[in-house]
Amino acid sequence: MTLLTNFKATMLATATLGLIGASAPAGAVTSQAPIQPMGPRAGALLAQNFGNVAINAANFLVVAVPGTTVQPYRLVVVEQIKSTPACWSLVNSGARPTQVNDLWNTFDYSGTCRVQKDSNGYSVRLNGEDVASPRFEVNERNGELLLQFAPSTSSRDRITIGRTGGISPTRFTQIHLDPGWYLTKRTFEGQVVSSNLVYFTNDLALAQLQSGTTTGGGGGTTPPPTPTLPPAASFRDIAGNRYAADIERAADLGVMSGFAEDGTFRPSNPLTREAAVSVVMETARQILSSSILAGLPQSVYSAPFPDVAANRWSAVKIAQAKQLGLITGDFETGNFRPGDNVTRAQLMAMFQKLALARVNSVAPDPNAPVNQPGTTVVPPNVSKPVMFSDISGHWGANAIQQMAGYCAIASPLNEMGTNFAPNSNALRDYTAAAAVRLIDCPAGRPR
Repeated sequence: MTLLTNFKATMLATATLGLIGASAPAGAVTSQAPIQPMGPRAGALLAQNFGNVAINAANFLVVAVPGTTVQPYRLVVVEQIKSTPACWSLVNSGARPTQVNDLWNTFDYSGTCRVQKDSNGYSVRLNGEDVASPRFEVNERNGELLLQFAPSTSSRDRITIGRTGGISPTRFTQIHLDPGWYLTKRTFEGQVVSSNLVYFTNDLALAQLQSGTTTGGGGGTTPPPTPTLPPAASFRDIAGNRYAADIERAADLGVMSGFAEDGTFRPSNPLTREAAVSVVMETARQILSSSILAGLPQSVYSAPFPDVAANRWSAVKIAQAKQLGLITGDFETGNFRPGDNVTRAQLMAMFQKLALARVNSVAPDPNAPVNQPGTTVVPPNVSKPVMFSDISGHWGANAIQQMAGYCAIASPLNEMGTNFAPNSNALRDYTAAAAVRLIDCPAGRPR
């Protein structure tokens, strides 16, 4: 039995924390059929309400990096978030092939570089639409490397996005995009999504690329201008906020983002339940092992909950959180209620389960109070955690108190007194702080 299977079984056995909806009675378990995704049609386009926005290409590097015997080269997209230290350097900029010094591998790049290594971090957008299941490949052809994608898992077509013009001596080689291709970022309702997903973008439609047509489908292949954007964590409304530093770090890590239309973070706004799941899953990407993340669904073709349509912006992350056992539906209806505001207790229940997933995914720590895989208790590492005075008898009391003892992730309302206010809305500023505390918590980090 795998650690993840063990973890999910444990969650079912401790169902008092299994339902994050306050309306669910203790001990209730929602019976849900597992998601059975249908295989996408070849070349299928994803019907989502996503948009995209231009980026400053100077802040991005598309690079082929050494892989394995089976997959000799892999694609990595690196974004320079802060100006220093540099995430990479080019040995012979302007020449082909262009050798890359992978500086991001020489220091703790958290908050400085955003390194996207798989389809969680990049995708393909053609003629204003997402390609549903592109499969990226870096293939060696005639002494150079080609960045290509297959339009679906079953397609035999290979469409070239860029090439290296040779292979550098270290094999870390910059990929230069072919004419007509450029980088953008995914947006939803005008704001960059929290994953900071990068699109390889072309104004042509899929059929035109497959047939070799080079005009039409959005006005030609000339990319739009790439304006210089402000730093991702520059918010004009967090000065003086008690969680300002945490908000900045959450934005640097790509866990949460601001509102592009006015440059604000809106720290006092509540989060919906689906927005909270988005934050939790972005946090999961920072702390869970790649083997666990690789087993999560990357697309959905049926509703993960009765009230979460497969084409909803949050559907994939909700399906992922459900598979991890972080969320379940309401006891009576099975609904998730994605648009309802999330409470502080519900937020802590999700984070507590995520913390358990991390603890159970690493080798036991002989010095920890609880160290066996399959544990249902997050090992405490705070000597004198706050004992909350208003959670006795609350369905989420156990999770809240455990998270108070684990890097003080659960803390008093407004960081004062002993009230947690479990039924109050979780605000954006505290959510950012909780996510950062979990990411930076030293205990149980994956190896």
